[in-house]
Amino acid sequence: MKRFKKIIRTLLLSLLGVIALAPVFSQPIVDGGSWKTGVPMNNLRASPTVASVGGKIYAIGGMFDWDQAVQNIEVFDPATKKWTVKGAMLKPRWGHAGAVLNGKIYTIGGYFGGGHYASEVEEYDPINDTWRVRASLPVAQVQPAAAALNGKLYAFGGNTDRQGLYEYDPATNKWTPRAHMNKFRYALAGVALNGKLYAIGGYDHVNDTVQASVEEYNPATNTWRMVAPMAIKRVGHAAVIFNGKIYVIGGSVSVSDNFLQLSSVEEYDPASNTWRTMTSMPTARAGVAGAVLNNKIYAIGGRSNALMLSTVEEYQPPQDCSLTPPVLSALISSKTGIQSARQWTVTLTSTCFADEAQIDGLTLTQTFGAACTPIITSPLKFPLKVGDIEAHDEASGVVTINFSGCANNARFSAKVTYSANDGTVHGSKTLNNQYR
Repeated sequence: MKRFKKIIRTLLLSLLGVIALAPVFSQPIVDGGSWKTGVPMNNLRASPTVASVGGKIYAIGGMFDWDQAVQNIEVFDPATKKWTVKGAMLKPRWGHAGAVLNGKIYTIGGYFGGGHYASEVEEYDPINDTWRVRASLPVAQVQPAAAALNGKLYAFGGNTDRQGLYEYDPATNKWTPRAHMNKFRYALAGVALNGKLYAIGGYDHVNDTVQASVEEYNPATNTWRMVAPMAIKRVGHAAVIFNGKIYVIGGSVSVSDNFLQLSSVEEYDPASNTWRTMTSMPTARAGVAGAVLNNKIYAIGGRSNALMLSTVEEYQPPQDCSLTPPVLSALISSKTGIQSARQWTVTLTSTCFADEAQIDGLTLTQTFGAACTPIITSPLKFPLKVGDIEAHDEASGVVTINFSGCANNARFSAKVTYSANDGTVHGSKTLNNQYR
């Protein structure tokens, strides 16, 4: 039956003019990707920090009015499609950098308002919803970039030391200066990919120019080198990593004009050192932040003209399914039923067509609360088959769990293992901080 389905699918694609190099993965290439409107945040946030941790997106701080910073956190759960307010930062700020290291979110520098530039660093524990102070940057920096690489944090650029690069070691709680960038960069974007840091765009105050230039840092040699520039100069833009490439989103071409925001998106391939233009997002904005969750890119907050935004838009990058296998992911999309027969709906998503996908296992590990032992009563034996999944679609199965003896505040990490295409495609996703 599987073989018959693959043959029929290949024939259909061939009739459409698609050459099926690998029948299981064959699908048309969608150039540029596609955008859709997401769930807006509760708060207006320009220049926030956002991070994807444990299957959720965290939006931290930001500006809700000129010189007015947000202090709280909002968390987006794709299972409920809702934003929930969590514990506030110790100090309100916007224009701070953020990065995730060892499951913790770090907020670095920024602007408190009233002319106060920040060097302070705070660390957030998403599981316990708690903050603690860490060692401050050697200099105060507004709108630097930050990224985690090889167990360290890096902060670079900003409004004060605009060529500066600083390395943070969580083991010693100390910052160390590293090699300066080649260019002055304020309100830049930064990411880590393939063992390197990338500093992208930003404002050069010496020459009063917004830049399209990009440079790459090698921590092994402590050196920077210039790589291919973007097609469009940008300041106040976002950058994320998706499938081994860098996506740069939005921003502005000016630091002085509130009406020159960008909606454009560019993709950088480090293997070929080339950029290409992708589908523009619906809302032009600067001060936008980006995150990746469940095979999608999220553009979050920002400002359009002089207005602060709560806007969230979701981007599905293009996928050449004729050459690459599907990438699966998992989430818990609903929880219903009584305590002794709690039904969790486990949803698998896929970037490309996945043949006869299945949930191979669900392992619960308690992380909080009085010890208890939940028992999976259905299915009695895995795998749990969920069927074929079309590109950028989903399929679900229901797992019944007996949580008798588990307190209301008990929390678990749920590890979902899954596979498709006769087991040639497989993986797992750990979903933390799950209530029963």
